[in-house]
Amino acid sequence: MQTKKKKTFEYVVIGIYLLFLCWLILFKLADSIDKIPSMRGINLIPFHYDQLSNTRFHQTEVLYNVLVFVPAGFFFSAFGKGKVTFGIIASAMLSLCFEVLQWIFALGASDITDFITNTAGGAFGTFLFFAMGKLFKGHQLKIACILGAILETLFILLMIMLLLFNN
Repeated sequence: MQTKKKKTFEYVVIGIYLLFLCWLILFKLADSIDKIPSMRGINLIPFHYDQLSNTRFHQTEVLYNVLVFVPAGFFFSAFGKGKVTFGIIASAMLSLCFEVLQWIFALGASDITDFITNTAGGAFGTFLFFAMGKLFKGHQLKIACILGAILETLFILLMIMLLLFNN
């Protein structure tokens, strides 16, 4: 691929990922305006849950929060000229922005646990970027973008199918 086309491809893949992340975190995958949650809450105690709440649900949510931010750490490391701290700090700042936006616009509960687990996912993605760099000698971003594009395409097709069959 030519350099300009390659860069455009990389920006499109990360752009779609960031749009998906916004849709997931802020709008909870709502497919219409009336399904967007309207709630404001804040929890500043890490890993603190209501005694009556479903523990299995919270464990799954923690795992999902980590997993969904792995690509953020990976891509931020790649675009941050390979600096470890950039990938982790950028992931933490993105997570903080999401938590603040949730509170400001009453789109959900802002939770320190989400911030911690999202940042952990970003850190994991950052270290994955460097581990892949050792294995693939500088081609890790190209491989990640190709995999990302495939996954994003499959996700978009799945969403289209779900929207068509739900209506």
